[in-house]
Amino acid sequence: MKKLVFAGLLSAAALFSTGCANACEKAQSRLEDRLKECGLNVAEEEGDAEVECTETEAANQEAFADCAERASCDTVKTGGWLFTCGS
Repeated sequence: MKKLVFAGLLSAAALFSTGCANACEKAQSRLEDRLKECGLNVAEEEGDAEVECTETEAANQEAFADCAERASCDTVKTGGWLFTCGS
């Protein structure tokens, strides 16, 4: 169940990135790295829609990645960090 939650989160994050190297992709990469660092499998998603990476979207994704990086691996594994983001 937890793996499905994280796969869904990564899919959502991937949805907002574009094919070029940009702030959205960098934030997504930081999130994936943190999940891997905590021992979670990161599934590659195929067929994700490409959406323009705006400044607002990049800021949102960077904040999301920051939150995951601040959380302990135990909290990342349980998904509890998602509820503490923005607080």
